[in-house]
Amino acid sequence: MLKTVLLILTLGDGGTTNMALSEAESLADCQVRAESVEQILTGAGYTIEAMRCGETNLDVTLYEHGYTEADMRWHYHIVLNGTSLEDGFTASSVEPDTCEIGDDANTYCAISAQAPVTE
Repeated sequence: MLKTVLLILTLGDGGTTNMALSEAESLADCQVRAESVEQILTGAGYTIEAMRCGETNLDVTLYEHGYTEADMRWHYHIVLNGTSLEDGFTASSVEPDTCEIGDDANTYCAISAQAPVTE
């Protein structure tokens, strides 16, 4: 089932890309959340690589604060659409060491503490 989410990609330790997904009520709600999250993260010194609002059927565990680097063990392949926040993205869970980005600047291999949920 498709749901609207905010995708946040930040620069992690050692140059890794960290991914977080946060569910939103609508595209408008996602955009408001994105503004707030951007201020919080940049104010805390994080480097945001990208943020997108979009619909996805990728189901992951809820985001919780306080993850450690050791918790970042789930791998995802992310392709950003366009350059604007509302342009969306595609995301899929991948096995460790199998993600490839090629020459596409809009493609990321990311890690997350949010585990994929399978039904």
